[in-house]
Amino acid sequence: MRSVFALALGLGAGVLVGGYVIRRVDRATRAAHPVAVADRAGRAAGSLTARLATAAEAGRVAAADREAQLRRAYDVPPLSELPAPTAHR
Repeated sequence: MRSVFALALGLGAGVLVGGYVIRRVDRATRAAHPVAVADRAGRAAGSLTARLATAAEAGRVAAADREAQLRRAYDVPPLSELPAPTAHR
């Protein structure tokens, strides 16, 4: 009787562990599929592009602010107020 119980317990544990392993392997296989990899890469590239655009805009704003500070500090008029350059021959 004891050996029948041990056999049933072992089979039950084997089925549970086997099912878990099969699910994990299936999930890993789907994650490594080329379509899934391309989808993740596309999403990452899209978010990177958005972050770069945001950073570039912040950089332009900071540069314009710093330029305005320097022009005030050294009493230099904005480019729109400077005379147009003349051609020398």
